[in-house]
Amino acid sequence: MFLKNLESLRGIAALMVALCHCLLVLTVDGMDNIWFTTFSELGGAQATLTRFLLLFFNGGAAVIVFFVLSGYVLGLSLDKHALTIRRTLGFYTKRLFRLYPAHIVVLAGIVLAMVALFEYRTFDAASAWYALWYHEELSAARVFRNAVLYNVDLNHIAWSLQVELAGSLFLPLFYLVARRLHLGLNLVVFAALVWLSWWSSNLYLIFLHCFYGGLVLPQVQGQFKHAFCGRSGTALLVLGGLALFAGYTLAGPQSLFGRVLIETIGGMLVIGWLINPDNDGRAFNRFLSRGVINRLGKYSYSFYLLHFVILYGVSYALMSAAPAEVLLALPLLFGIALMAVTVPLTYWLAGLVYHKVEVPMIRAGKRLVGN
Repeated sequence: MFLKNLESLRGIAALMVALCHCLLVLTVDGMDNIWFTTFSELGGAQATLTRFLLLFFNGGAAVIVFFVLSGYVLGLSLDKHALTIRRTLGFYTKRLFRLYPAHIVVLAGIVLAMVALFEYRTFDAASAWYALWYHEELSAARVFRNAVLYNVDLNHIAWSLQVELAGSLFLPLFYLVARRLHLGLNLVVFAALVWLSWWSSNLYLIFLHCFYGGLVLPQVQGQFKHAFCGRSGTALLVLGGLALFAGYTLAGPQSLFGRVLIETIGGMLVIGWLINPDNDGRAFNRFLSRGVINRLGKYSYSFYLLHFVILYGVSYALMSAAPAEVLLALPLLFGIALMAVTVPLTYWLAGLVYHKVEVPMIRAGKRLVGN
């Protein structure tokens, strides 16, 4: 049951990213990039409330949860067989079949939309974040660079796909190390990767400790199982949630390292609680077991890939139709309206991509490697 609920957690994380982006589209109380605005800099009621909501709709923390989950779940998949060179190559093949086809399908949809439906425009009500995207001329070279994930300017959120692929590349090595060391030495390795995150400015290295943190969770759970249930477990779950919600605010907009570290620890605590079988009947697990949440978890990857461009298009239509002064007067209300429109639409389309693209290609990858 708990593995299914981890999939549901991934769905909740994807939803957090979507809700976060909906609140970033419009300028709020004169602040055109509220994500990078601290509470001390806020000047209006709507800006303050929007920034408060972004504590809970923390898209950055949600992505960290993706990475920690990947470390944990992929580690369990590698546990099934001895890790030989052949199985390592099979692991890489299955990861490509799992991640790449949906990316290409969504990218093709974005290119078609750019050609057929809209051209770049500036809007007085748009935030600086919204204005960043799709202002460059579309070209075959640009599409190719995005297809191979050299650039991600056609689907902004694909930066995390770059990190997932990099993490997957390192994961077999991390697995061999993590499964051979006791917890104390694994924490030393984790600390070394944290130091690498602090020292490096390379996108592919900054997040490696997130994956390693997920890999060592079975060991943490084995040694501290009783701490993750009962009252102490509830305290750890709440602490993990607070770290995920408040990590960005505590670390500050300019501290990527601090935010990622706090949110990684938060993600490990939440997932550590979920994988403890003694918590199966608890309220949070019951919530994650609901049918719609389970389906959102299944569709989460396609949902995550699709929502950004759907939000961009719906926002484009909104700002083309509505006077800027109306949008600027009620940016929070329109942000919530964007949630109400784009989330169900994305959920529906994600279901199609999941069933028509993800599932067949996952099966094809397994057949190709004989597993």
